[in-house]
Amino acid sequence: MKVVFFGSTDFSLPIIQSIHRGFTIAGVVTSRPKPKGRGLKQSMPQIAVWAQGAGIPVHMPEDPNSEAFVNELTAIAPDLYVLSAYGHILRKKLLDVPRHGGINIHPSLLPQYRGAAPIQRAIMAGEQKTGITVISMDEEIDHGDILAQRSIPIEMDDTYGSLARKLADLGARMIPETLRAVASDTCQPVRQSGDVSYAPKLKKEEMKIDWREGARMTCNRIRALSPHPGARAVFRDKELIITRAQVVDQELPPGVLHVENRKLYVGAGEGSLVLLEVKPEGRRNIPVLDFINGYRVRKGETLR
Repeated sequence: MKVVFFGSTDFSLPIIQSIHRGFTIAGVVTSRPKPKGRGLKQSMPQIAVWAQGAGIPVHMPEDPNSEAFVNELTAIAPDLYVLSAYGHILRKKLLDVPRHGGINIHPSLLPQYRGAAPIQRAIMAGEQKTGITVISMDEEIDHGDILAQRSIPIEMDDTYGSLARKLADLGARMIPETLRAVASDTCQPVRQSGDVSYAPKLKKEEMKIDWREGARMTCNRIRALSPHPGARAVFRDKELIITRAQVVDQELPPGVLHVENRKLYVGAGEGSLVLLEVKPEGRRNIPVLDFINGYRVRKGETLR
């Protein structure tokens, strides 16, 4: 079976590597390089770097639904599209090209958390489990019939980074069996059922910590935004990204810092947090003890 793979993020990498071990990948469709870092250098997506190394043609259309690109894929004559974290909606004319249509590997238990940020939204909401759902694709977002679904627990210390790796590995383990079922026409699609929820793209204002929120909610926000883009506060009029923290049973006013026994506590609307790792403005991530010593943090100072 000839597959064309659509993906743009590192999440897709173990999945496409799993497919490559058992199926023919006729092409990889990914996003164009975006400027990154201080020098705004254009960085090629890792999936494109891997595909080029594996001798797989890479396509970076500005509009994947354009007539020119539809014709380009028609000439390849794929049997199936596999999509994972691509970031574009595929329209009917494009989806009609492969004889088996397209399937999407989505990191949530659909119909929960349809949309662009399902992993972050699940952690933010304090969910205790999530998973991978493989669906047949239609023109609606994360709407098609379920072909396969498996769940995993969300651990209390999971961050966006750690949970994304677990889900990518789970997707990589699930996809060969699903592709074999599609190829042999033995799939038994099931309509999505239950309460629908959505996971819209994160907004800039959601990255700012409001210390009036409860400690658990604040900790979930920090976990959901770590390692990137990061949950932000202001310390001495400079940005401070909090990358790791834990909820503790200590009463402090919201945003007020307390140093005790080489630990740094900060108050929230209900309860407090002990900070474990931070990223001061213009610096790398550092353990909180280095932050206490390097910045001579004083009891009673505040984060806002």
